[in-house]
Amino acid sequence: MILNKEFKKIDMKKNLLLIAAFITGGYAFAQVTDTVSMGAGYGNENYYTLNNGNEVAVVRNDWDLAFASDGVGGASSTIRINGPMGVELYKYSNSIGDWSTVDTTGFAWSANQLVDSEESWTVGAFNNIAPVSGFDLGWGTYSTTTHIVTGDRIFILKLAAGNYKKLIINTLSSGVYSFQYADLNGSNLVNTTITKSNYSGKNFGYYSIQNTASLDREPVSSSWDLLFTKYITDLGIYYGVTGVVANVGVEVAQVYPVNDVNTESHLGQSYTPNITTIGYDWKQYTGTYVIEDSLVYFVEVPNADIYRIIFTGFGGSSTGDFIFTKELVGTVGIEEDVEESEILSVYPNPVSDIVNVTFIGSNNTQISIYDVTGKQVFEKNSSNTGLTQEKIDVSNLKKGIYFLMLTTAKNKSTQKIIVQ
Repeated sequence: MILNKEFKKIDMKKNLLLIAAFITGGYAFAQVTDTVSMGAGYGNENYYTLNNGNEVAVVRNDWDLAFASDGVGGASSTIRINGPMGVELYKYSNSIGDWSTVDTTGFAWSANQLVDSEESWTVGAFNNIAPVSGFDLGWGTYSTTTHIVTGDRIFILKLAAGNYKKLIINTLSSGVYSFQYADLNGSNLVNTTITKSNYSGKNFGYYSIQNTASLDREPVSSSWDLLFTKYITDLGIYYGVTGVVANVGVEVAQVYPVNDVNTESHLGQSYTPNITTIGYDWKQYTGTYVIEDSLVYFVEVPNADIYRIIFTGFGGSSTGDFIFTKELVGTVGIEEDVEESEILSVYPNPVSDIVNVTFIGSNNTQISIYDVTGKQVFEKNSSNTGLTQEKIDVSNLKKGIYFLMLTTAKNKSTQKIIVQ
């Protein structure tokens, strides 16, 4: 057998990607152990950035309502509640004409309770109602003529202190939410507004009914990836759990069970925009907190970097500490403009035992090694697609020059290796 020794050269763009992506044995960024704390009693929530470990901690209990700004989406009408702090929302009436006659005698509380979605930032408790039309946004109806959302429902809000308010979101017009609330008997009426542009680049602007004040309390959306917080989930009853929520535009793959969390590949995993994919259930309380040791998360942030997250400890309410390792393991799209089966990197080279081969795989890639006479001395099939790494043991080969070949139905790629 005569091999074509005109080895394929990798262009400059690919070389730059490889220099940025790989150092012998793995990705160019080492595994880092970090701790993010919500504080004793989970008094804070913490906005966290993966690439630099930056944290922004804010008090959890100072707000009642959150109104979507342009971080969630410029056209969003999302309104969320501070459920984990004890705020509860109920739909009272589909007619705002009932405002002056609100009476909770015999009211079906459990049947009318509304909670924030735990899957998406864009569905708040006020929106979490089965729509009666294509323009029903939960708390109001959108007009295609005026482009105004007009409120058409009355809600009852139970505050964390235990007192009740009746509430109407009157309009969302030109980026301004107008709403009113009062005691159930109509006293202490407040009419107020929240303006989206006051929270430009942020997911939400906040309002405190308890303090009759608007609040600017979160960092801009582009500056953080994960929120360490409490949120409401359905465990047969609505219950506040402590966990990790992903930002808008962040996708997460949960992989379980795995043999080795530190070597599990991000390639070929299933990523989802569900904001609580990490969530709370990587830990269990059995008198002390036990961390699932066969579970790994891959987090894809908006710039397409992918991080491996492994939780190693949790301090509970005494400290509020989340302890985990993180590692930058890849970048989406590194295989763009690279042909199927093309060898991107072979290292170390020369090699004495294990050689790492990085390539763009197809459904069935044949990996072969030939000596200088054309004799095949190694063969293996890989079924991985996309950016792939394979470790090949060459310790049983004699010292000398060999040729590594990748073959698919469409392409071949060859690279010289030296065994020493």
